[in-house]
Order: sequence, then structure tokens, then C-alpha cells
Amino acid sequence: MGACYKCNEPYLNDQAVAADAVCQKCSSWLHCCANCLHYDEYSKNKCREARAPFVFDRHGRNDCSFFRFRVKVVEEKPKKLSPQSEQKMKETKARDALNDLFRR
Repeated sequence: MGACYKCNEPYLNDQAVAADAVCQKCSSWLHCCANCLHYDEYSKNKCREARAPFVFDRHGRNDCSFFRFRVKVVEEKPKKLSPQSEQKMKETKARDALNDLFRR
């Protein structure tokens, strides 16, 4: 599953990315160099594909025929707990560890 380069919003459509597709969350272009598998900030033309045409705007829409949507792993951040909930969680884990230790 791919994700937007700007906001990491997952792109759920399994089909090819249309040239005029935009992110639902931040409205940035999805068919752009920054979302491409071949994009490399440190290569000569910022693209690992030697036959790809030079693109000036790496975050803007383009019609490159070598475009392949980059697959990113989107990690969900754990929700922050209140101090009381954190303390209860720690107590529960400690109690479970003790029970496992002394279980026959």
C-alpha cells in the first residue's frame, strides 16, 4: 500500500495512480516524483531511471511513463494515555509478570 509523500495518508486504490490523482487529506499530487519508486534525492537527475525525462518540479504533477508508486509502511502511533491509565497499565503488567513467575 502506498502513502502520500507529504502527509503519509494511505492510498488505498490498488490500481495504477492516475496522472491527475490528488491526496484526499492534503490535496498534493500523487503522480509526482516524490511518490515514485525511482526517486532518489542524491542521484544525478534525482531519479534512478536513466531513461526518464528530467522533471523540474519534483512535487508537482508529471506524466513520466516510468512512474511506479512507492510502497511505504505507514506506522500507527500508539495513543497517549493519561497518567492514571499509564500507572494502571504498569501495575497490571507487573502483576501479570509476578503471576507468571510464581505459577506452577
